[in-house]
Amino acid sequence: MTPIRYATSLFTFYIKGEIKDEHNFVVLKKPNTILGIIPLGAKTDKIPINQIASTSTNFKLQFKQFLIGLILIFASFAMMKDSPGGGFFVLLIGFCVFIDAFEIDLVVTNTAGQENLIDFLIFEKKKAELASNEINEIVSGRLDDTNMRAQTDRINDNARQQTDRIVEAIGRNDQ
Repeated sequence: MTPIRYATSLFTFYIKGEIKDEHNFVVLKKPNTILGIIPLGAKTDKIPINQIASTSTNFKLQFKQFLIGLILIFASFAMMKDSPGGGFFVLLIGFCVFIDAFEIDLVVTNTAGQENLIDFLIFEKKKAELASNEINEIVSGRLDDTNMRAQTDRINDNARQQTDRIVEAIGRNDQ
């Protein structure tokens, strides 16, 4: 899995989260901020691959944030008459709040039912789906590796093919 870097907020586009795999773990790195602007480290979760039950993506709208963004946008138009600079600044903040109200969540559920949520910007939907698919592929590969029946079937098929090749080679030498 190639590391997937994603923006968590339009206003703080410079702060990136990351999803990657390290040997037998999926690492989820989520940035922390002060007041949503100033970066303050990150929260890192390392989930063992054999403990991941499923992943999914979920679209949601933060309704309060949506309304606050709309109110700020309309207020900025009223402010533009008296103070164009201040009105533009409020418009910029209102637009960022409005866009951030639309979220895509990547939900990683472990075998105990605990969910890890990773918030993506609406513009990062493809990255969220890519991360979900890649984590599911890793989990599927792990399940295939630990499936004794499938491993036994593979060994038997290989042995059968090897036997067929030997018999065929002996048949050719006899002629």
